[in-house]
Amino acid sequence: MFLGSVIYDKRRSLNLTQSDLANGLCNQNTISKMEKHNMTPQMDVLIKICQRLDLSLNDVFSEFSSDSKPEQTFILNDIEKDVLLGNLDSIEDKIALIQDKIKAKDRAQCDFILGVVKFNIGNYELSSFHFDKVLRETKTDEDNIYTLMSYLFKGKIYYRQEHFDEADYYLGLISSSLRENLNVNNASGLEIIFLAKMVGKAYLKIKQFDFAKSISERGLKFANDNHLSYFLDELNYNLYLVYQAGDDKEKQRLYKNRAFYCADVLNNHKLQEKIEHK
Repeated sequence: MFLGSVIYDKRRSLNLTQSDLANGLCNQNTISKMEKHNMTPQMDVLIKICQRLDLSLNDVFSEFSSDSKPEQTFILNDIEKDVLLGNLDSIEDKIALIQDKIKAKDRAQCDFILGVVKFNIGNYELSSFHFDKVLRETKTDEDNIYTLMSYLFKGKIYYRQEHFDEADYYLGLISSSLRENLNVNNASGLEIIFLAKMVGKAYLKIKQFDFAKSISERGLKFANDNHLSYFLDELNYNLYLVYQAGDDKEKQRLYKNRAFYCADVLNNHKLQEKIEHK
């Protein structure tokens, strides 16, 4: 049974119209398309729909057929997107809703998400535990995006614990893997640009400005080549900090201005304020 069929049956059992169900959550056309199997809503909208219908996500996905892969897998991707963009509210609750439906091939992605959540609350021991699980699940395949992003966060953990040699080791593994290009087999554009942005920031912290410059420039080129706007503000800000450490005042102004205006377009007011106070 498909997601739309489950929603349809439950809505009808409660004597709700499509408009009743959509009220305050989305538009009626979204419910109509979902019930006709023409779309899957955003994660936050789906959760609210399930709450209104007194369904859990496990109820919704419990009877999916084997050929319904897009509906089975979109939830983790949507959760990961929130995590990479810094929207961390209720992430563990969302994971818990689908925990027993996660397939073996998706375990690395799930553990990566949980590792980032624990990292962001400062629980480095549990965070590292999840990233080590990822590396076991990917067999440290360096053409797997979750291997590289786990290396990134393990490096960040070591840096915060002032184990700088270990931090540099993991950054070196990432740089070596990405030396030829930024293409990684199972990576989305968001993941690649996130990795470039974060590796650039990490190199800035340890004052390896040439490496920070290279990976940030490559991240910008990848974004431009693929017509993506993710983290353009922060990549340009990385380059501003690189040139601030040198003597090229013209490049400093160029990347500072680019970072500011990209932050404005992307509504990154926190970065705008940081730039204004530089």
